[in-house]
Amino acid sequence: MNGISYDSAQFGAVSCYLRALALNPNHAVVHGNLACVYYEQGHLDLAIETYKRAIELQQNFPDAYCNLANALKEKGLVIEAEQAYNTALTLCPNHADSLNNLANIKREQGKIEEATRLYLEALKIYPEFAAAHSNLASILQQQGRLQDAIEHYKEAIRISPTFADAYSNMGNTLKEMGDVNGALQCYTRAIQINPAFADAQSNLASIHKDAGNIPEAIQSYSTALKLKSDFPDAFCNLAHCLQIICDWTDYNSRMKKLVTIVEDQLQKKRLPSVHPHHSMLYPLSHEQRKAIASRHAQLCIEKIQVLHKPPYNFSDRFNIRMGKNNRLKIGYVSSDFGNHPTSHLMQSIPGMHDRSRVEVFCYALSPNDNTNFRQKIMQESEHFIDLSSMPCNGTAADRINKDGIHVLINMNGYTKGARNEIFALRPAPIQVMWLGYPGTSGAPFMDYIITDAITSPIELAHAYSEKLAYMPHTFFIG
Repeated sequence: MNGISYDSAQFGAVSCYLRALALNPNHAVVHGNLACVYYEQGHLDLAIETYKRAIELQQNFPDAYCNLANALKEKGLVIEAEQAYNTALTLCPNHADSLNNLANIKREQGKIEEATRLYLEALKIYPEFAAAHSNLASILQQQGRLQDAIEHYKEAIRISPTFADAYSNMGNTLKEMGDVNGALQCYTRAIQINPAFADAQSNLASIHKDAGNIPEAIQSYSTALKLKSDFPDAFCNLAHCLQIICDWTDYNSRMKKLVTIVEDQLQKKRLPSVHPHHSMLYPLSHEQRKAIASRHAQLCIEKIQVLHKPPYNFSDRFNIRMGKNNRLKIGYVSSDFGNHPTSHLMQSIPGMHDRSRVEVFCYALSPNDNTNFRQKIMQESEHFIDLSSMPCNGTAADRINKDGIHVLINMNGYTKGARNEIFALRPAPIQVMWLGYPGTSGAPFMDYIITDAITSPIELAHAYSEKLAYMPHTFFIG
């Protein structure tokens, strides 16, 4: 068999198909079936060649075009794959598999709306299409439509109760919604269905990591890497866990590999596996840290594009209309207005502004935790607005813009609870980073970072996308 290895069942299938072709070399369906076996074995070139032979023999063969497209896409020939899917749909407009798979390509190209339309079209043709439900759910999650995503994941699981991917992805959505127990159950079920599911192991590890259960996280990340050795996200998160517990075993080789991973991902314009907040822990260059932050900022911009809502435009950002009371309107945005170190540090700031010159707004991204820290900030702010009940970033940005904020302060950066998509919509003419996140945002929608000459020496100004706004002594209040 030309040096190709098969298990016994596939060897038998290949032998039967080849015997059939010896009797009838022009049987298109047999060529198509033989190509499917080659594809399942990962022999893409042979599969592509055999699918093309099937199409030569029977040009009106949408299944063969769809399967050919699958093989071309897996080989990285995306343009050719897209053409093959479109040909399948020309031959058979109701070819649900081609609609679903073409939608996957559109999604990867960032054409979110077109992908959504194709998934919906596939489901209209075949409502019991579990993969299309799961794919649509994933894209709805990307758009922030989390509850809608959950409904489609549930449909996928109803149709296919052992759909491990749907369980794992639903876990990701539940985690984003703050339902940690629900996410944990989903990841656990996915692993029960498929113990070799590396992504689910990594997702389970992230739950343990966020909960501070570092030994359990290390175990799950290690399992994920045993199952899939080339798994950058799991490797980088494992590196972070080991750093947390001060495990310096093989530190130098681990850091060398981590830096190589980041360099490769940045070169390929992928979202780096190292989070911007963690990038400060590793031997990365200032340029690499800035590039990591910039890629995350770009992701925020991509997320708001699906809202059909362009950023607010301020033709002259420094010619601010002060309004009737002639006061500067400053807005503080944070998920940490409560029992959190950020509030411990800044709880007195809202009340310290000169009210004859400044009107203070605080926008909370988290619900009321009923602590004294939250109450103090609420009492000392002229306006305290809870945006946690306003999950749509577009609506939240509209509220801030309607308030007429002149200077909007981002106190989260890339820390937990951040909603940088609000800032990407530019609801205020001047937008500033301060306190909660010490690094650069890498974002074109952030103008300044409040810092000091020790934290951000002027000779490192190139490492920031923002202009440096120096405090005379320190930016770190207490």
